[in-house]
Amino acid sequence: MPSDEKLRKYSKKIKLFNGLQPDEIGSILKQGNMLEYHKGQTIFHEGQMGSNLFILFAGEVGIYIHNDMIAKCRAGDAFGEMAVLNHKPHVGSAAALSDVRVFVLEERQLNSILEKGVAVRLLMNVIHILSGHLEGVNAWNAALRKKMLSKDDAAYNSDFDR
Repeated sequence: MPSDEKLRKYSKKIKLFNGLQPDEIGSILKQGNMLEYHKGQTIFHEGQMGSNLFILFAGEVGIYIHNDMIAKCRAGDAFGEMAVLNHKPHVGSAAALSDVRVFVLEERQLNSILEKGVAVRLLMNVIHILSGHLEGVNAWNAALRKKMLSKDDAAYNSDFDR
């Protein structure tokens, strides 16, 4: 079990653990498992049912939709949460961009944690993480829309010039 000092660092560096006490973080870490993936290894596939929440402790993970990278996760980031919370398949794939260490909570372990007093703070952190993901997707959509509109304008102008 990590020291209280290390657990306090986790509280600051891992968004999902923000505001949690060292003993609460320690309790969560006892529930799940630490896994390692090598560079290029797939963590989960697009369309696969999601039953795990992943917290990246080391390395980088790419999130892909139709082989296009839409996000890059770094140490302290959580991913896979939407599929667990919504009981739906993953909308994208996750692959290790480097050798990575991830902490994994299965849905049943997450439900066990959520039955305890730490649940409200943990859920608020999940909401903040999801909000950040949505902001990223909105920015990506806006850039894509702008790019598409500029192509449409160019096509319109070239048709008009004829």
